[in-house]
Amino acid sequence: MDSSAFRKTVWKNPFNFINTIKVPRGGLGDSYSHVKEVTNDLINSQIPSIKLHEKVTDVYYDYMQLSKGISQGSVEVVKDVLNRRPGAVDEWINPYETPLLKACACGKPEIVKELLRRMKPEQMLPKMSRHTSYHTPLTVVAVTGNMEIAKYLLDKNFGLLKMPDINGQLPAVVAIENGHKEMAWYFYVQTMRPLLLDQDGYHGTLLIINAIYYKMIDIALYFLSEETRYKMIDIALCFLCAKTRYLAVTKHLQIESTPIIVLASKPDLFPSGCRLGPLERIIYDCIQVKLQANPGWFYPKKDQQTTLMRKLLKCLSKWTGIDEVYQLKVMHLQAKKLLLVISEETRAMGLKERSETVGEALLFAVRYGNVDFLVEMIKNNSELLWSTKTSLSRTLFLLAVELRQEKVFSLLYGLDDRKYLLLVERDCDGNGMLHLAGYLSPPCKLSTVTGAALKMQRELQWFKEVEKIVPEIEKQRVNTSGQTPIEIFTKEHQTLRQEAEKCMKYTAMSCSLVATLIFTVTFAAVFTVPNYNSHGKPFHLRDRAFTTFVVSDLISCFAACTSVLIFLGIHTARYSFDDFLFSLPAKMIAGLSILFVSIGAMLIAFSSALFTMMDKEKWIVAPTILLACLPALLFVLLQYPLLKEMIFSTYGKGIFDRT
Repeated sequence: MDSSAFRKTVWKNPFNFINTIKVPRGGLGDSYSHVKEVTNDLINSQIPSIKLHEKVTDVYYDYMQLSKGISQGSVEVVKDVLNRRPGAVDEWINPYETPLLKACACGKPEIVKELLRRMKPEQMLPKMSRHTSYHTPLTVVAVTGNMEIAKYLLDKNFGLLKMPDINGQLPAVVAIENGHKEMAWYFYVQTMRPLLLDQDGYHGTLLIINAIYYKMIDIALYFLSEETRYKMIDIALCFLCAKTRYLAVTKHLQIESTPIIVLASKPDLFPSGCRLGPLERIIYDCIQVKLQANPGWFYPKKDQQTTLMRKLLKCLSKWTGIDEVYQLKVMHLQAKKLLLVISEETRAMGLKERSETVGEALLFAVRYGNVDFLVEMIKNNSELLWSTKTSLSRTLFLLAVELRQEKVFSLLYGLDDRKYLLLVERDCDGNGMLHLAGYLSPPCKLSTVTGAALKMQRELQWFKEVEKIVPEIEKQRVNTSGQTPIEIFTKEHQTLRQEAEKCMKYTAMSCSLVATLIFTVTFAAVFTVPNYNSHGKPFHLRDRAFTTFVVSDLISCFAACTSVLIFLGIHTARYSFDDFLFSLPAKMIAGLSILFVSIGAMLIAFSSALFTMMDKEKWIVAPTILLACLPALLFVLLQYPLLKEMIFSTYGKGIFDRT
């Protein structure tokens, strides 16, 4: 049904930030003004050729002691070697590392300090070698996250901040990629703004994209909103600030994705894409958050007056999850503000540019179910409602039905009369909204539903919901293949219906077997347990435990018999498509619920019978009951998730938000 062009448009990965591996031109001591691709010749040249009968010598053997001293963190060994061989301070001690690179990678601040004392600033950059991976000391530290070493390096050579790594990424971007938020801020605030905007904003675009993807929204927000912190009296500064925001909505030639597409593909950055439990939701609603304008708030400050009470409150907030919920709400507010900044920038774009860039981002927002992004963008640019960037000319809501994004589809209920125009939209194949609801859901959506029966129910819920909202004529319309929506649904779901039928029958058969066993045991127990006197009456007739036994045994017996009849009704059902919507799930819920009651009553009957029979040996009752309950409880625990999911799916509020 979908063409390859459609897949390329909609299904490409929005998180591919760089197309090629980059290395700096010239020596590492030169300025990084340009990048180029690594060729196969360079890679192949790294493989040494060995000739027979030729002695092989390790050129790095002389540096073994120095390398070992750095690994072990022995400053004295390093000093001793460098005193004897001062020139080794910037030599390659193995095919990939100099002493400084190794000390940075191993996280040895004292050794780094000793090496820097003996080096000139220009010696900190490793000499170019064809057998090496090209990293600067600062990009290595950006991976490890050692702030102490980073400060030592920048105090010696501040120019390291503008030296990219092999992938053409600045230290600030590398720190973001490796999750070191404090270091990322430290590098970013000291990186010159013109450097980020150089090469048509290559480094700035990478910074924004990575900050969004790795959930460091505050960095991206500060970078895009930084013009508000300046007095606009400099024309050049005004131009740079305008260019900064332009990076968020445009595509760089060397980067496959764009910041606006990455933001559209991250619904977990917004409240609608986050699932919270009842307690977490209460905490989330009660917490008051005020965003800080200055990035300096992030750096940890030494509190000289830390009291025991403060420590206890801090531990309590972490233990109860308050701290985690607080950080989550901060991220949501930052993401909303960032979205507002980007949305305002799209208003200034031309209609053609907006339809191309923003239209593609909207498709990703539909694919990932990012409702907040869609609402904000469409609110500011209403013409995007009819955005069709796919080869099949499908609008946003047609795509939402095809991809089964119920949150996006539910936005139709909140629209004005324009929704009636959207409901009759058709794609290039003549498929309307109801036609697309008739096709099978994508595997990624079906995999979230347990069992073939519930999958069939979910498919019917989608089809019936769309059927309710579209005009009556849409039910009889045919596409270019001459198929009506119901014909498509019947054909596409025949295999799933058969699997659901087998699933329901197998579950009903298994449960009916258990119910039959319970009925047999409890029916016989009521006549077997009592001991009778000479008048034919039970000895324990006035005993409360015996009365409890009789009542619970009868309840268990009758409940088991009832559940057997219900499961028999499931076996003999006609299994039409509509039966899976309510009838069959309701029977299964009733059968399982009554079976659980039967099991519980059986356990009570067993316990009370033991108390009745073991008057003088009551110590043996408790462990016997525990052992007897284990198999029954195991059955309940295994079947309860199915029952719970069926109840929510059949009697719950539904997957669509009509409010």
